[in-house]
Amino acid sequence: MSVQVGAAAPDFTLASHTGTTVSLSSFKGRKTIVSFLPFAFTGG
Repeated sequence: MSVQVGAAAPDFTLASHTGTTVSLSSFKGRKTIVSFLPFAFTGG
């Protein structure tokens, strides 16, 4: 799935680094930056 620059991102829920889950919809109405980082020491 690709999203065009400036378009609204689809809602999703992922595990955070603390082990809790976070949904993009919980940030609705606020400016938010979403960053995906490779898992540490996975070699990729």
